[in-house]
Amino acid sequence: MKTYKNILLSVLFLFSLSSCSDWFEVTPENEISKEDLFATYDGYRTALNGIYRNLSGEALYGNNLSWGFISFLGQNYNPASWIAMYDVSGSVMNYDYENADVKRVTQAIWEAAFNTVANCNVLIQNAEQQGNDFFYEGENERNILIGEAKGIRALVHFDMLRLFAPAPVTGDDAAYVPYVSEYLTSHPTHLPTSVVLDSVIYDLKQAQKQLAYNDTLYNSGMMNSASRRFDGNVVDAAKGGSFFAYRGTRMNYVAATALLARVYQYKGDKATAYEYAKEVYRFYNEKTWYGFTPENNISNTNVEFRRCKLFEDILLAFYNTNIYEVYDNYIQAHFYWLGNYCPIKNSTNLFAGDEQDFRYRYLIGSNTTSSGFSLKWVPVKDVSALWNVQYQYPLLPVMRMSEVFYIMSEYLADHNLTEAISILNTLKRARGADEVGTSLTRDAFLEVLYNDATREFIAEGQTFYLYKRLNRSMYNGEYPIDMTGKYVIPLPDSESITQ
Repeated sequence: MKTYKNILLSVLFLFSLSSCSDWFEVTPENEISKEDLFATYDGYRTALNGIYRNLSGEALYGNNLSWGFISFLGQNYNPASWIAMYDVSGSVMNYDYENADVKRVTQAIWEAAFNTVANCNVLIQNAEQQGNDFFYEGENERNILIGEAKGIRALVHFDMLRLFAPAPVTGDDAAYVPYVSEYLTSHPTHLPTSVVLDSVIYDLKQAQKQLAYNDTLYNSGMMNSASRRFDGNVVDAAKGGSFFAYRGTRMNYVAATALLARVYQYKGDKATAYEYAKEVYRFYNEKTWYGFTPENNISNTNVEFRRCKLFEDILLAFYNTNIYEVYDNYIQAHFYWLGNYCPIKNSTNLFAGDEQDFRYRYLIGSNTTSSGFSLKWVPVKDVSALWNVQYQYPLLPVMRMSEVFYIMSEYLADHNLTEAISILNTLKRARGADEVGTSLTRDAFLEVLYNDATREFIAEGQTFYLYKRLNRSMYNGEYPIDMTGKYVIPLPDSESITQ
């Protein structure tokens, strides 16, 4: 119960931090009542921006659910043994969930996640009570506010399920986590995994429906290229103003559709996952809104000029302008000095025989103190280089087109292996990797696919979920790790109560 009380007390405070508008000083102690906040359409915009700010914080996708905690769980890194012996990273990689430092991390994730959910619920409940005319852009704006909040609510619940409950493939449908769809003042009931997944799907379908008009028709010009989705220089082109720009960093129609594909695949319904993935694929193959980063954008001999976030195929990314500082502070706190970056685990084995793969050749680097580390998060110091990557470096990737290719290929491996190979080879060519031979068996093809996904997900937080979904031993580049009893993170102590 304690966790939920803390979350409820912090909801309005989060909103109060998200803007320096005049309303900020209306009430004492830096708090604002929801009546004041939602008195104007601008208050709803501020509330939604506060939710994204929370998502981009270190407790969630600004660290733990991207390059940090979750990537250590996925065996992406290989810290020096003398560091891992004493640092929380070693305990995470050993799946020692009873370690006090690990418990503090999982507690922070849980609290930040349900704080975000609570804020989404407050926004949704208030926005649904307003008529279209209340909002500056009428029905479209109302749909965006509600649609984005529902999509975020679904995403956060889904990731809590993926952390704290067994994967559906195990057949365990017990109650592990709740699905909170209204602003509560009491502890929510934990629900069976199948019920939570159905709720996630329902919210994502609602988000998809409410975002479709803006993102595919009315403001499609803010979605039809990477520069339009992320570039701050084009915000004036958005119909309705800058609030309707930066669609790549906001829950959008394509992202909601792709997340439906991800959720259905996790649920075990590969056929439905494929149908949603096909709809996303259409924006690559037919509409050409998405592509893959060309070699000349990541091959500069000066690594600081490489656009290592590969933003052309990002479907959804959160945004933290302080991410370099966050990353450097983490490195210094855990690995003792700046520049002592954590090497990728057994990358030579992961890319064996395919060293021309861009993800190895250009996205893994070395310096005077460490070698073989991911360049995705390493700070850029050169002013000219910083200008070159300014719209990419703050990005916290959540979903990529490449994952859509994997979802389609995995389904097609059982139905049209030739087409599955063709789709995966399209991605491999785009990443500079060797293509798959057409004579592979279905099982051999899937091994290649999972290997490629492991390369793709380095330091972005999806490796752990991949192997958990399959209920396979964790790959660490050298030998499999038996994950019996290790895929389910225990609930924080404050949540270990009888439901």
